[in-house]
Amino acid sequence: MHATHLRLNQADSAESAPQNNNLLGLDAVRAWAAVGVVMLHACVPYSDPDVPGLTWATTDTPHMGLTALMWAIEIVIMPIFLVMAGFLAFRSMSSRGPLATLKSRTRRLGWPFLLAVIFLIPVDLYAWLLGWLADGVITPRQMRALKFAEGQDEHLWGLSHLWFLQYLILYIAVLAGAWKWLQRIDPARAFRVGMPLTMLAAVLVLCIHPEVVWGFQHAFLPVPSKWLYSGCAFAMGVLIAHADSNLVWLRQIAGRTCGPSVMLCVATTVLGIWVLRQTSSSDVNQASAFPVVVSPITWTSLALLTVASATGVSLTLIGMACRLVKKIDPITQRLATASFAIYLLHHPILVLFHVAAKHGLPTVSPVFKMALGTTVAVWIPVGMHFVLRGVMARRASKNTSQSGQETPSILPMPMASETLPSERRLAG
Repeated sequence: MHATHLRLNQADSAESAPQNNNLLGLDAVRAWAAVGVVMLHACVPYSDPDVPGLTWATTDTPHMGLTALMWAIEIVIMPIFLVMAGFLAFRSMSSRGPLATLKSRTRRLGWPFLLAVIFLIPVDLYAWLLGWLADGVITPRQMRALKFAEGQDEHLWGLSHLWFLQYLILYIAVLAGAWKWLQRIDPARAFRVGMPLTMLAAVLVLCIHPEVVWGFQHAFLPVPSKWLYSGCAFAMGVLIAHADSNLVWLRQIAGRTCGPSVMLCVATTVLGIWVLRQTSSSDVNQASAFPVVVSPITWTSLALLTVASATGVSLTLIGMACRLVKKIDPITQRLATASFAIYLLHHPILVLFHVAAKHGLPTVSPVFKMALGTTVAVWIPVGMHFVLRGVMARRASKNTSQSGQETPSILPMPMASETLPSERRLAG
């Protein structure tokens, strides 16, 4: 195993840093956004209509409220993480240099990604197949042989939720490569020109491939349209950090943009669900796998609203958090500290819960099952994180007492705080 820059006896969140209250809110956003990801996935079996391109382990009683909640989260959740990732990657490169940051992030993200692909993806796969088996979709023989009817496994194979780590490593590599060029550009000008162009690029991608947001693209290698769209959010974070590394501007405007951003998100959710309910066709003549027939004006309107609401909610939430959060409460602190474990581990836990809840609690409200599933899939990884962290801390303490030197942890914490020359910075 390879050591990271972090130690287990060293706190790994904003609360351990000198109180840089301007950015302390990023830990709160990270904590509750991780819960939002779990809640999004917890809603999937109860969605109506189904998510295009997404093969889930089971389906349960449809619920309109949970469908709306799922899509509202889907619109904004990954842009939130990606904007923070771009913002913090830029700050890290400003302090440590692009090469050092690239090496550090590749090690801290790459090893968990590799290990998760080797060990977690197979667990995810068989959790899915167990759901199919319980629903009578496949036979035990098909489950053992991994041989399915034609088209049955079309959307089964891919990195599942681990795509985010793969994409993030690539974005950081691109940023490191473009670092010298970016430093030659005036920050204010880069922001004024870059933000509209980035939003326009995101809109164009969605006009051609709406399934980037309003569906699911499952693959082992980066999907170009998904990589470009997600990269736009990462680029926004970079541009913001280049122009305003302390988020002064975001904190100032967050109060004024809160209401409009929420209304945009509601309007986008309503329009998106309406689009998904339109006539499906297997021979839609467009450069996309999106199986819905609507007019070009509708496509364009949905793309504009999606990008506007994702950008507005992401920037508003980050600005409001950095403006209002001056101290992290204990629950948020624990969630922030274990957010990477939540991200990695929640998927198979939640899927197994969905299968058990469908067949064991058939008459229970979908809302209750969603809430219970979210709770289980959040707090089991949190518990596992702190148990493992305690074991490793005791081992490190024992080794330190024996050798007189501190032993680095083998538990990677890619979302943890780092030390800058002038302050300990939040990381994401």
